[in-house]
Amino acid sequence: MASLWALCSVLTIAAVVAILAKIIVKMAMSSGWYKKSFAERQNQWSKTGGLFFAPLKQKLFSDLDEHLKQLKGDVLEIGIGAGQNFDDYPQGMSLIAVDYNPHVEKLLKENLAKAGGRVQMKTFIVASSVDMSGAEGKVGVEDNSVAAVVCTKLLCSLTEEQIVKTVQEVKRVLMPGGRFFFMEHVLGKPWSLRYILQQLVSKSHLWPTLFNGCRCDHETLPFIQKGGFKLVQAEKRYLKVTPELHVGSKKISVDWSSRLLAYLVHSVLLGFAEKER
Repeated sequence: MASLWALCSVLTIAAVVAILAKIIVKMAMSSGWYKKSFAERQNQWSKTGGLFFAPLKQKLFSDLDEHLKQLKGDVLEIGIGAGQNFDDYPQGMSLIAVDYNPHVEKLLKENLAKAGGRVQMKTFIVASSVDMSGAEGKVGVEDNSVAAVVCTKLLCSLTEEQIVKTVQEVKRVLMPGGRFFFMEHVLGKPWSLRYILQQLVSKSHLWPTLFNGCRCDHETLPFIQKGGFKLVQAEKRYLKVTPELHVGSKKISVDWSSRLLAYLVHSVLLGFAEKER
């Protein structure tokens, strides 16, 4: 009986510690210090490890360019961060930027200037992707108002409930015939070493704490397929994780930490969903 009580006590203490840790992490992630720090780290990551995504982004934004030739209008990017997609966007594109983190605005404008007029940013809206309606007098995104919505590496940072709401918001703001372009890293091949590590770093809250709630164990496609779109086209592609990357005619060495991050986000869901006309 004593041993049973001891076991119960240990389990109770462990549960309390886990709950307290989760609360502390959540509070820390909502602080201004964390948001500012993450904005800077995200900007830095996009310059190095983000290069692994370059071939996939080329495909995504080529499809966006073709779409905009058929349906004129603004493009809305949700979870835009520091503007890591500026160099990939079609020339002269009109952009509405949305991010929940106000601290990305300074970096966003710096990277916009470096893009040399490639993108025309109409406005930056501080809002969550789950509600861009502009309630309580805030600036928002109107119904049926944009030709396309772009989302790259955002849904991985949301809960399942938030993903559902985000997909609903995307459909709300799209014009009839508008498209939702997405690129999201997802869970790898079941029971591979990568799969096990993805589960471990996600469920231990190590990865979400370091990367603003991001998880490596999401399967995102079903949420988009159930979003009520007329058409969903998606494929899974894989990052090539190498010590060096070719950027034009140059070779760039990639440090071990960036290669490790790329290893854990190896499987990438790429595609678009089209709203009924």
